[in-house]
Amino acid sequence: MSQEERIHLKIPGSTSNLGPGFDSIGLAIDRYLHVQLEPSSDWSFHYIEFDETFPAGKENMIYQAIEYIEEKYGNGRYAKPHTVTMESELPLERGLGSSAAAIVAAVEIADYAMELGLSLDEKVHIATEFEGHADNVAASLYGGLVIASGIRELGTISNTVENLEMIALIPSHKLKTTDSRSVLPNVLPHQEAVEASSIANVFVAAALQNNWDLAGKLMKYDRFHEPYRKNLVPDLAYVRNYATQHGAFGVALSGAGPTLIVFTRVGTSQQLRLKMEEAFPMYRCEVLLPALSGVERSNRAFQINS
Repeated sequence: MSQEERIHLKIPGSTSNLGPGFDSIGLAIDRYLHVQLEPSSDWSFHYIEFDETFPAGKENMIYQAIEYIEEKYGNGRYAKPHTVTMESELPLERGLGSSAAAIVAAVEIADYAMELGLSLDEKVHIATEFEGHADNVAASLYGGLVIASGIRELGTISNTVENLEMIALIPSHKLKTTDSRSVLPNVLPHQEAVEASSIANVFVAAALQNNWDLAGKLMKYDRFHEPYRKNLVPDLAYVRNYATQHGAFGVALSGAGPTLIVFTRVGTSQQLRLKMEEAFPMYRCEVLLPALSGVERSNRAFQINS
């Protein structure tokens, strides 16, 4: 098979919420899901070095998403079958956007295999139908920092990220998003919602200005989700205190958790990572950089981070 017949996708993972921006703010990171497509007589899905087993045939979640897109958006067109091979740098169920990246892969595959010509906003809308919230999928599609409501006609705001590096504290255990969401209240009292919204508003303004000093300070004042999830991630307060005492902008639960993200100045992450490793040896500490580009499609393979 010629190289031209193979299509490669490079989809960044993401951290979301960043504290006060619950279900609406995402930040693409330089860890990727790599996908290779090859024309085939039938659909099949293969995973390289995954720590779990996934269905290889049409019961695969990605195929089911493609089938849904065929039915709802295909207008009589059907996706040509492909062999899909995936290799991921994103740990599963750790709050780094692995499921969102897989959903984006499904949308990209359907768009390519059906020749739909979807816009970025259309891709965000379709991916959000599966994910339930737009923050992670929008970050994987746009790259950089995104503010997204999930309401189709409102679109997505994207912004280049400057003066920021991150350290991910990744535990060995997983935390299902459904379990992390189950502890959240169904409603907030009006005054509490007003306070939470005012904090989130200032946070959004600071983040869009790349004022990470202010944005980092605001991370600990979230009222929407972190107070309810603190028992699921009991180290959050300790990590936040330690990191900020050693110069970090701030710390936030990454998505639904359990990974914690330390936000820090450019040029300081490697030294701070060593300190975090020493103070919190139960975590794997990795330096992350913002991914300034969203999903990429090419007929050439992308380099995989070692």
